[in-house]
Amino acid sequence: MSRFNLEEIQNSIQSFYQAVQENWPGFKTRQGQEQMFEEITQTLGQLKEAQDDRQGENILVVEGKTGVGKTLGYLIPAIVFSKQLQKRVIISTATVALQEQLIQKDLPALSKISPLEFNFGLAKGRGRYVCNIRLEQISGKVKQSALFEDANWDGPPKEQDKDKFSEALTALQNGEWNGEKDTAPSDISDAMWGRIAAERSSCLGRHCQRFNICPYFNARRELVKADVIVANHDLVISTIASGSKILPDPSESLYIFDEAHNLPSIGIKHFASSVGLIASTRWLEKIMAAVLRADALLPESNGKIAEEIHEIVEDLIMHSKGMINSLRLANLVSHDNSILRFKNGELSEEFLSYAQTLGPLAQSLNNRVAKVLQQLNDHRNNSLDKDSFNPSILEIGSYQAKTENLAHTWHLLQAEADPPIAKWVEWQDLGTTFDFKLHASPISAAQNLAQTLWSKSAAAILTSATLRTMGDFQYFLRQSGLHWFSKTRTFEAESPFNYEEQGTFCVPEMAECPSANAEGHTRELSELIPQELQDLKHGALVLFTSKKQMKQVHEDLPEEFLKDVLVQGDHPRSKLLQQHIKRIEDGERSIIFGMQSFGEGMDLPGKLCETVIITKLPFAPPDSPVEEAKAEWLEKNQGNPFYEISVPAVALKLQQWVGRGIRTETDTAKIVVLDKRLRTKPYGKKLIAGLPPFKRLM
Repeated sequence: MSRFNLEEIQNSIQSFYQAVQENWPGFKTRQGQEQMFEEITQTLGQLKEAQDDRQGENILVVEGKTGVGKTLGYLIPAIVFSKQLQKRVIISTATVALQEQLIQKDLPALSKISPLEFNFGLAKGRGRYVCNIRLEQISGKVKQSALFEDANWDGPPKEQDKDKFSEALTALQNGEWNGEKDTAPSDISDAMWGRIAAERSSCLGRHCQRFNICPYFNARRELVKADVIVANHDLVISTIASGSKILPDPSESLYIFDEAHNLPSIGIKHFASSVGLIASTRWLEKIMAAVLRADALLPESNGKIAEEIHEIVEDLIMHSKGMINSLRLANLVSHDNSILRFKNGELSEEFLSYAQTLGPLAQSLNNRVAKVLQQLNDHRNNSLDKDSFNPSILEIGSYQAKTENLAHTWHLLQAEADPPIAKWVEWQDLGTTFDFKLHASPISAAQNLAQTLWSKSAAAILTSATLRTMGDFQYFLRQSGLHWFSKTRTFEAESPFNYEEQGTFCVPEMAECPSANAEGHTRELSELIPQELQDLKHGALVLFTSKKQMKQVHEDLPEEFLKDVLVQGDHPRSKLLQQHIKRIEDGERSIIFGMQSFGEGMDLPGKLCETVIITKLPFAPPDSPVEEAKAEWLEKNQGNPFYEISVPAVALKLQQWVGRGIRTETDTAKIVVLDKRLRTKPYGKKLIAGLPPFKRLM
């Protein structure tokens, strides 16, 4: 670590900040923003003396409510420190909207007025880019290999899909499309994208004929020049866990996790694994043809590798079909009974027997397929006719991704851990067919995040509008694994909003409790919502936790009230918001009925949202196998799942939903919660105490 002068850095930050004050359109000085400068400087200033046995002195957790100016609050000091420390800044977000804001608005504007020169870029995973070769093959522009005919799919692409692929290829070749999924022609579905996406195991790299025009490698080349890289949480976690080179090494990176409250849940999803049992038997039945084609290019094997793989594949198919027949008898065929979860992460005797047989077989297959792929690459590198190896490398590489996932899923299903791994089988009705999907997932991302991220990164700043739960950071620290790093710094940036003057908060008297009488609560909502909005002049947002309840309330509304309501799902989100804005601009009332996704990230300042109505506390029912397993583990260890999981989780979500009301320093809003549990339950006072200090009308 190079030495640096902290006072010099502070002066540089102040000069940068002054340039922003003088040149940023509409800039207002915010005390919370200046507090962030100071706290980030203190944290990053520890790096000059930090050792390998860090205890979190390089980590800062910042809660900054809307209006604090968090983006500039972390960008300015991070850029200054990155230049001094010669490390790169990685800004990780949870939503595309924030990524777009950073790349298209904030960073370009900042770079124009910054006294320090810096470059920035957007990082996406390999699977977000098209593979030129795969697109050419599947569009029929070049001879198709078996890979693209039927080897990894239920069958060859339909003719109408081929036409769409062909149009996409033309757009790519003409420079009308950059090869990214996010800008792909709208009629290419996710399922279709899977056929043409770039993937690590089948990538030919520099040996590919399309290497110089490859969208993924073009993006990688641009990213090398970037001092500030914008990514997402899943990409950051996956690259660190896998050792991928898409992003700089953690020890050379200053991480900023915006929307950090999403990290724990994204971490759980990333470290989980699943595989379709019937789907896997289908591709296992086809893999041998690909292996034989590869074996023909490896004369020294004399068919030995193909022989070994054939024996393993036969055993895998036989035992998988035996397991499928056993599961067919388990009555996982109805909507009410489609999941078989193994309590405490302990497999049944029969399932354990299958796991102990299929797990080692899957690992052996993966090892041998990986070996074939390596040999193909080695021979290609030493061959005069390198191109003759490429089709087989693409084909075997695609299969290797499948064998790797199969082996990893069976490994997790057999693994023992504390806390335990959630394990379950799900019956899936796929329309024309069905499958039994095997799942294994950690119930917490804390340990994995601690091992792969916090212990390896040079420094990390985590920020969000909602990180504290009922007054402190402990819930988030435990969920994210930061509670093991005792010197992790936490602080709450001062909000520029005068909540007591700008907002009111009320919980009207109600007869029905949603948890005791759902139908009665729904009827009461149909009466109370029009009453609460009778004096509304402009815009309002009504948030529901149940789509069924939202539809029922909408159907029961008075006719004169109904004309003002826009319902999520009736139109695409962007179109619905456009309609809402136009109505307000035309002097009309407009009321949005939305689900949970509208409670986070929805920015409706001023007249666009003068009232927020929350129809029910957003408790997530512990009906997912992961949540059930987590609650089960807590109970087994004398914990209380409701107060240790459900209440803190709903507190965070309630803060997000309430935050839709006040978006600027001039906004005024009324927040109404139509759930009597805030009045009657012991946890109600704690939930209210964790909300901004609105004027209470109780």
